[in-house]
Amino acid sequence: VAACVAVSVISSGSASVEDPLLTADDECQAAGSDTEREQCAVSALQRRGLKVHAEAEAARSNVTEGEVCATLDDPRNSNCQSVVNWVAFGGGKNDPQANKWFKDMVTITGVDYHQAGREDFQRLYYCAPPGGKACATPPCTCSKPPCDVCLAGQKPASSRKICTDNRDSAIACKPPINPMAYKGMEWPTIIIEGTKEQHIFAIGDWGGMDGSLNPIEGRPHIIAYTWGARAGPSVFPRTRWDMHHKVELCSHKQFIECFNSHGNSSECPDSCGYVAGVDDQPQQL
Repeated sequence: VAACVAVSVISSGSASVEDPLLTADDECQAAGSDTEREQCAVSALQRRGLKVHAEAEAARSNVTEGEVCATLDDPRNSNCQSVVNWVAFGGGKNDPQANKWFKDMVTITGVDYHQAGREDFQRLYYCAPPGGKACATPPCTCSKPPCDVCLAGQKPASSRKICTDNRDSAIACKPPINPMAYKGMEWPTIIIEGTKEQHIFAIGDWGGMDGSLNPIEGRPHIIAYTWGARAGPSVFPRTRWDMHHKVELCSHKQFIECFNSHGNSSECPDSCGYVAGVDDQPQQL
């Protein structure tokens, strides 16, 4: 019987026999003889094992399949553990600056920071940590699952039909591991039905910054010019060349000065071709 119990506990992922929740079972303590108590203990362990297994399965269902989640107490989250605990329990969410720090809370977690629990703050610090102390993993449970998605209510890309038809390697299913991972790959053929005039919009990279983003790992904010600290996409000014890309007409430094002054500076030469209201508008649909 003892061997059976050991196997049952291990296979179910339950706690050890010394777990106080198991040894202090009131039902078993009330049993009459030693034999009755032993049999009761076996049943209790099995029931508890099933319960722990069910709870583990429920936690896994709160994150995207294949993703790794962990509690805040996991060593991998040591970088953010103290600050998340302070925010959740130490008065951080009642700080006068809290409204500024946690302005992205509803967007990311689906709950207001006043009502958010510790796991919700772990999710925030996994996605866009105020101050840069990022959590390494998302929580396994949260108020608005899936807990590893950084936009509340958004279905993970892996749930799209193209990703469930044995094509999970398609570029529409998940982001690349590094910038060059999708080099040479192409989007699937898109067929547009109809016979009337069609308007096709191709989105380039004119608008790759968001001045309101909270970068992770202590990285600087993505702001290139004086008025770039605003929400939504912003243009990143690079350089401008002649048609054959042989002669540089406008350097990066000069182009930034054009943006800083909206074209009204002697350090923004005509060769930059800066047009206020055009160049400073990111491409959007």
